[in-house]
Amino acid sequence: MRERIGSGMVVALLALTFVGCAAAPLPEAFLADEARAPAMPEMDRAAEEPSAPRPADDTAVTERLIIRNAFMDIVVRDTEEAVGEISAMTDELGGYVIESRLRSFDEGMRANMRIRVPAEHLSTALERIREEAVEVNSEEVTGQDVTDEYVDLQSRRRHLEATEERLLTFMDQAEDTEAALEVYDRLQNIQAQIEHVRGRMQYLQESAAMATITLNITPSRLAQPLQVGPWRPGATLRDAFESLIRVLQFFADALIVIVVLVAPVMVVIALPLIAAFLVIRGLVRRRRKQKKQA
Repeated sequence: MRERIGSGMVVALLALTFVGCAAAPLPEAFLADEARAPAMPEMDRAAEEPSAPRPADDTAVTERLIIRNAFMDIVVRDTEEAVGEISAMTDELGGYVIESRLRSFDEGMRANMRIRVPAEHLSTALERIREEAVEVNSEEVTGQDVTDEYVDLQSRRRHLEATEERLLTFMDQAEDTEAALEVYDRLQNIQAQIEHVRGRMQYLQESAAMATITLNITPSRLAQPLQVGPWRPGATLRDAFESLIRVLQFFADALIVIVVLVAPVMVVIALPLIAAFLVIRGLVRRRRKQKKQA
C-alpha cells in the first residue's frame, strides 16, 4: 500500500513539473545550446527520434559521390572546326559549354574550352575528343570523393530541422513578446544554417552528376596551308617616304632647339671668357714691349 502511494506521488510530481515547464517562457540557456548544438551522427538521431519522418531527398547514399575533372592538351588540323565539333558533341551527350575562347597566333588559331557532360558519359566524351585530335599531348582525369561530406551534411540538416521544429513549438508556447522575439532570433539563425547546408548538398550533387573537361586546343603547323602575302611596292614606298619625313622632322626640331635655346646660352657663357682672354693677351703684350725697350 505504501509503495502504491509513493508511486502515485512521484507520477503527480512529474506531471506538475511537465505542465510548469510547458507554461513557462523558453529559457535563454536552452536556446543558446540549441543554436550552438553540433550536427549529430545519423545513428544517434535515429535512436533519439525513431518515428520522425525523413525528407524526400534524405535517402541513404547508395553510390559514392565523386566529382570528376579531366584535362586534355590536343593538336587539331583546324581549330575552329574542332571547336564546333566538340560543342556539338557536348550538346549531343546532354552537356553544355561553360567557356570557349579563340585566339589568333602566327601559326593559326588556338582555343581554350571548358565543357560539362554527364558523369556517366565522361569516357565517351574523352574518346570522341581523341578521335577529333591529330595528336594528344597530355590527358589527365581526376576525381574527388565527397560522399563523407554529403553524409555529414545530411545528418547536420536533420538535426537543424529538428531544432527548428522545437523552436517553432516554443514560439507558439511563449507567454510574452520578449520571449517570442528571442525564440524568433534563434529560429532565423537555424533557418539560415539549414539553407546553407541545403545549398552545399545541392552543389555536391550537381558537381558529382556532371563532369568537367578542360581543353587546350592547338593547330598543327604541318596541316596549315602555306600562305604568301601579296607584294605591295606602293605601300613600301609610302613607308619609306614616311620614314624620311620623320628623319627630316627630327633634324629640323634639333636645329630649332640649337638656335633658340643652345646658341643664346653659349653666347652668354662665351662673352665673359672672350673679354678675359683679350685683357690677358693685352697685358702679356705690354710686358713683352716693356722688356724689349729695356
